[in-house]
Amino acid sequence: MTSDQAPDQAGPAHAVDVHSAGATCEIFVNRRRFAIGNQMVTAADIAALLGVPADNAVVERGGPSGEWVALSLADTLDVHPGDTFLVTRQFVMGGHG
Repeated sequence: MTSDQAPDQAGPAHAVDVHSAGATCEIFVNRRRFAIGNQMVTAADIAALLGVPADNAVVERGGPSGEWVALSLADTLDVHPGDTFLVTRQFVMGGHG
């Protein structure tokens, strides 16, 4: 994590800089580009790229005709360069102080 990143933007240890030579697969999550070093990941790993805990995440994959398909968080996905994902929270806790 760099000093200008919020904690939820840091991503997990297996995410790498999109400009690094060792990156094997670039994907888009919520319109942000990530380069991952492993093409076999879980939907929970995708959610972790944005700092969303698996127990609160809904992960969808963009389909060929523009539809979004919900994914099981535990299933292993074979991702390909350019794949798009949408990560949302199931619920948001908030309050008024």
